[in-house]
Amino acid sequence: MNFVNALEKIPGIIAQYEERTAKLKADVPQLEAIVAKQWGKENELKALKSQLAALDRKITAALAAKNEEQDGEENKQQSDTQRVEVRDNQSQATGPKETMVAEPVHIYASRRAFSGLR
Repeated sequence: MNFVNALEKIPGIIAQYEERTAKLKADVPQLEAIVAKQWGKENELKALKSQLAALDRKITAALAAKNEEQDGEENKQQSDTQRVEVRDNQSQATGPKETMVAEPVHIYASRRAFSGLR
């Protein structure tokens, strides 16, 4: 019986889909006109993009000039600090050798503690 009932409902479902299709077909010409229409703000967008690119170039050039000025000052400061560091290293070279050798003392101490436990 269910099969027969399903077959009886088919014409009603077909009618519903035909109504929906007719409504959607009526909207197609209007939607096609909207899609085919050229966007009015396209020229304005292109102009704004070119202005953005010009401003970006100006900002980059200004930052590059400032960085070059700062780099020149930093190079002078770095050369002064490097001279001071070299002088400090020379004073350490004349001191005892023990201060120049870095030994991990805490590792040796922990090994002695473990060796005593065994």
